This record gives sequence, C-alpha cells and structure tokens, in this order.
Amino acid sequence: MKIMQILDYETFGERFIDIAGQCAPYADVIWFRIKERALVDEKAGRLREALPDTFLSLSLDAQTASKYGYDAVQLGKDSYIESVRRDFPKLRIGYSAHSMDELESKGVDYFTLSPIFFTKKNYEVKPLGTVDVSHIDSEIYALGGISSENINRLKGKGFAGVAGISFYREIKLLRSQCLLK
Repeated sequence: MKIMQILDYETFGERFIDIAGQCAPYADVIWFRIKERALVDEKAGRLREALPDTFLSLSLDAQTASKYGYDAVQLGKDSYIESVRRDFPKLRIGYSAHSMDELESKGVDYFTLSPIFFTKKNYEVKPLGTVDVSHIDSEIYALGGISSENINRLKGKGFAGVAGISFYREIKLLRSQCLLK
C-alpha cells in the first residue's frame, strides 16, 4: 500500500517544510492542503523548492500546482474537473470523496475516501468503516483515523494506499506495515 501524507498548513503552520522533509523518504505522495488563498503561491513554491524530487499534490489550485511543477491537484465536490484536465493535462487529478457513491467515474486519476475510521472533528463524524473498494476500478486512498493500530484492517479491501495528517508521527512504522503482505 502507498502512503499519502497530508501536509495541512492549518495544522503545521510554518513547520510545514520540516514536517514534509521528515515524511518525504517514506511517503509516496505529499498532499499540501492550504486554505489561506493569499499564502498559496508563496508556500507552494517554497515546498517544491525544498522537495524537488517528491511527488506533490496541491489542494484545489491547479494553476499554482502547474506553475511550481507539482505532480497533482486534489479537487473536491464543487471543482471543475473537465476544465482542469483540459487546461493542465500534465497534472494528475485527485478527488476527495466522502461516500461510496462519489467513487463513480469522474475523470480523475485517484480518490481519497473518508472518513474510514473515527477522527475527532468539531462536527459529527460518521465513519464508513472498513469498506471494500476492490470492485471499483480506481486508485483509492483510505483517509480518516488511519494509524499503525488499524491499518491492517484495510489490507485486502482494494485500497491502493492510506492517507492522513497525523502520519508524520509514525510514518516509518506505517511504511514498514504497508510493505507487509
């Protein structure tokens, strides 16, 4: 299974470069999630400069992702997938799904599906549980409450990988568990 480290700027703040550097040797993808639109350009550029050979994905902003040589853009429910595909053909496209129904063909390269397990939020969380996605012909990353304690429950369920914000704490252990059959 692959590992996607979500590098959430609201969570890590200016530590984002250090956290990314710690995770880069173990993560297959680093998804830079930043909501402060005024900071996206500068922070995205700094991250690419710090990690020139790492597979990077940027939330929502295909133009900035393309500008700095990111490999992918992560889109959501209200995104214009077709125009991103047309205008930025070199970018891989990820889609953040929150139900099995959203895993339908959307013209994207991969999905994150969340929440799989309980994760503490300031709103009610209804985990999907260890759903089986092996019948779906797409690359899907399980997201939400994934840890070294429950990752084995996802094996054999069709997931290409796992994704999380808190992975940086135990990413070496997760990498070794992902490599186990």
